[in-house]
Amino acid sequence: MEPKTYSDMTKDLKTESAYLQFLFPFMLKEDKVELFAEKLLEDDFIFFDLKDMKQQDAFYGGKKIHHRTLESYFMPNIERFLFPGSYRDKEGFRRFTNNQKRDCLFTSDRLVTEFTVDSFDIFLCPFHIGLINIRVTLPDHMDYSDVLFFGDTFRVLEPIDDDEETVRIECSDESYKLVKDFIFKELSPIMRDYIDEDEGEAASYFGSLPFFIDERMYVISQIAIPPESRVTKTDLFRAGQLNGYDRKGKPFVGANNPDYIDRYYTNNVYDRWGDETYYVMSEYNFACVTRAGKEFEGQISSQMYGKDFYSLLLFFYYKIVLMKLTHAHAKLDIEKDQSSTELLIVMITEFSAKYLFPEVNSSTSGREISQIFKVNFGIDRLYNDVKKTLASLYQNQDKLSGKRNNYLLQILTIYTVISGIYGMNLVISDWKGEVKWGKLAHYTIFEYLSFFVAISGIIISIVIGMASLKSYLRERKSRRKKI
Repeated sequence: MEPKTYSDMTKDLKTESAYLQFLFPFMLKEDKVELFAEKLLEDDFIFFDLKDMKQQDAFYGGKKIHHRTLESYFMPNIERFLFPGSYRDKEGFRRFTNNQKRDCLFTSDRLVTEFTVDSFDIFLCPFHIGLINIRVTLPDHMDYSDVLFFGDTFRVLEPIDDDEETVRIECSDESYKLVKDFIFKELSPIMRDYIDEDEGEAASYFGSLPFFIDERMYVISQIAIPPESRVTKTDLFRAGQLNGYDRKGKPFVGANNPDYIDRYYTNNVYDRWGDETYYVMSEYNFACVTRAGKEFEGQISSQMYGKDFYSLLLFFYYKIVLMKLTHAHAKLDIEKDQSSTELLIVMITEFSAKYLFPEVNSSTSGREISQIFKVNFGIDRLYNDVKKTLASLYQNQDKLSGKRNNYLLQILTIYTVISGIYGMNLVISDWKGEVKWGKLAHYTIFEYLSFFVAISGIIISIVIGMASLKSYLRERKSRRKKI
């Protein structure tokens, strides 16, 4: 059954303003992360520093966030990772922002509109995860469906449906058919050299993420509607699902059953400040729909660009890393890749101990919104899978280590017995003082056997020792690169 068009159910809303952000992860090349950080600074990106108060209103299209409020919002153990004090801090979420202020034109069969790219973020995170974030301002007084359609269409990096092929983005006298070309050629051309395109089966501009759903950006939207408007559950459902227009160009709702929309509202909508301001969370979009009026727009923008954005960013990052660890386990050949197994154990342990925390802030509303993020991103389910993976790795490693130790012990026992019985009693006296090599010609078969065992035992001991040292040094270097 086809979903009903929105016009069949209620009248479409008008908006007063709309501010969107588009978030997407990618893999960083392990050996070029620090070089990338240096290059970003050379390319007019600014390292985000909470102590620099000049940055409070520098990147948000005329809006302002309050650094001191943002700093005190998160738990101290979370704050030091979200807001590192130096761009050299490899354990933090290093954010580099470029002020764009580009006026562009979005063209499709259903919508033609101007939009402004206010700024562009690149985050360098632990475990070689990178994140981009694009801040966009849409014109005032657009139709509600137009805003949702723009968000749903612009987030597509490469067209999947036929109707997405008609999209064009015009900016700086250039025209782009693909959003990813717009990002790489217009917003940040230097990114290509630092993105890992060899990870997995199918490479892309953003590096292959075979554990990720698809190549669509996550949307964060602030939509203001006139104070006299009425916000329905259907309006909020459409915001969460980014239901803009159907294939015939009419506003639509992707569900027919009012009970389903009621359940969606219960699970996905935070309505503490209803009926003025609502927050909707889904796997596609985190939306704030408000009719609070102009006097509260700055306050809401400060929260959406600041506290709410970083809360979502943290759980979004949790999801990406947990999926990466699960995927790494699926690719692992435990019997052959002992070093990779040990490295994966270290990565899981490091992530669980250092970065994954059940509470990220102490405020009531912050905990409640964070809980919605956690549920919608499936953090608990993914973490339980990773914990089972860790237990399985430990168990398999113990079994394999036991077998390897038994084999090594048997070999060393044979060498010890033979060399002890024969070598110490038959040929050891020939090694005192000056070695008389001429006696080798007169050895019996047992003396040759003991001589061979003694010499090979010494060689094997040296080789095993050097191999162990080399393996230890390689693993230490690998751990530093992977984490």
